[in-house]
Amino acid sequence: MIHRVGLRRFKRFGDVEFILPGHVVLAGPNNTGKTTVLQAIAAWSLALNRWRELNDFQRHRGYYARAPIARQAFSAVPLRAFDLLWRERDYAGSLEIEIQSDVPAWTVAMELIADSTEQIYVRPLPTAAPDVVRNAKLTTAFVPAMSGLGTEEPLYQRPKVDQLLGQAKPGDVLRNLLVEAAGSEPAWAGLQESIRRLFGFELAPPNATGPHILAEYRERAGGPALDIASAGSGFQQVLMLLAFLRTRPGAVLLLDEPDAHLHVILQDAIYGELRAVAAQLRSQLIIATHSEVIINGAEPRELCVLFDGPRMLATTEEQARVILSLKVLSQTDMMLALTAPGVLYLENYTDRDILREWARVLRHPAHDLFSSRTFLWRPTVAETRTGSPGIRAFQHYEALRLIRDDLPALELVDGDARPEIQPTAVTSRGFQRLRWRRYEIESYLVHPEALARFVEHTVGPAAAGPHIDDLRRYLQENFPPAVLRDPMGDHAFLNATKARTELLPPALAAAGLPGLPYTRYQEIAAVMRPDEIHPEVVDKLDGIMRAFGL
Repeated sequence: MIHRVGLRRFKRFGDVEFILPGHVVLAGPNNTGKTTVLQAIAAWSLALNRWRELNDFQRHRGYYARAPIARQAFSAVPLRAFDLLWRERDYAGSLEIEIQSDVPAWTVAMELIADSTEQIYVRPLPTAAPDVVRNAKLTTAFVPAMSGLGTEEPLYQRPKVDQLLGQAKPGDVLRNLLVEAAGSEPAWAGLQESIRRLFGFELAPPNATGPHILAEYRERAGGPALDIASAGSGFQQVLMLLAFLRTRPGAVLLLDEPDAHLHVILQDAIYGELRAVAAQLRSQLIIATHSEVIINGAEPRELCVLFDGPRMLATTEEQARVILSLKVLSQTDMMLALTAPGVLYLENYTDRDILREWARVLRHPAHDLFSSRTFLWRPTVAETRTGSPGIRAFQHYEALRLIRDDLPALELVDGDARPEIQPTAVTSRGFQRLRWRRYEIESYLVHPEALARFVEHTVGPAAAGPHIDDLRRYLQENFPPAVLRDPMGDHAFLNATKARTELLPPALAAAGLPGLPYTRYQEIAAVMRPDEIHPEVVDKLDGIMRAFGL
């Protein structure tokens, strides 16, 4: 995946670098370069692929050969003339786009050389060795906001689809994406399940045997078949995003305003859905957005704010300062409170993501709740201004009751919480509380087989053997034997030790995954098997459902 993007003289940017720690949300006012970053990555991919068609991977007098690209074939960015790619339209010399990948590790800078308004030349800079430019692999897909969907759409080949996307016409290829998804059983099943969960609709397989593709859905089982053109723009936007994600596993998805046409409640649900699917498919999301919901939902290290230049947030303290600017009740709080079955208070969003993955593995009904567009959760403590003690869950809940008096609430606290914070009865009324027996939710990820499976999933089966051996060796040397023999048991070691910082990081580092952020720990939950998930997790999921009267 992409770790770093360097731009020199590309559109509005002079010489700038973006560090991408994984998924990234690009936020900022209009005309600060959010879409430009996405276009630069798409242009890099197009230029490298076009250059490779020369099939000449050797340097000549120190430089690689140049490959021409006509403006009409430059599908990465809609242009009426190539000088629009150059900073301040100073169309002379070259501009550069550099991409650095972390896994596998390589760096390739592409040079775009001015020729005429209708043609440029492209080539890699000679800093990349021939074997690197030959073997560097990166699949990208630029996904603009949904455009108008026509009543008819013929079947296209992939180059035509890419061209229309470069012209910001995703509405012209949505049915083609559905045809592509239907050609893969896992992709189609996943797409149908997502649409069913988010909207309650049944998506019918498209029919591409005629001159135009027929794509239909049903709003209820046994209901009439409706053309997707008759659906709302929000449904079409979500369908397009998920179709892209499902048909391009392992790709870098460049999403421009994915919240366009979406109600604020659906924005939160689709962002969670995109992240969950991307984790399953090992894809990377780079999102340009104005959505307050998406911006507030992103973790700090994944949020890049653009003003005069890019600035990455780095700490939870910085995230807290962003949240501080909000009032006790946001507009989203007020709207969701009217329709949500209840409000769930968790330590932070990583607890939510871990619970959602456990519920998915267990096929627990709580998964539908966590994936619903009406799901309302908030952190157990939310600050309101810098240096303040913050608004605790009960205070926030009392404010919500001004909107809806009968809204139930459940606070799920870590086992390390203050001893005076005790669980309450779960009655589906008022403010309720449950408490983990172990130190924290991450403590239930400590299972030798599950950790070994996660390591294999991360580094790949071919290379996993030595990594897993190192993991098992570390566990045997540093964990009590009883924990390894019976990870489902009641162990004082797990009840008293912070897994998120003291147990999991050194174990994963020993396995060759140093510095893995705790925000990825839901990926461990995602590869666990039902018999590896602690019974207390099931009890807590059941408790959440009871607390909301479900």
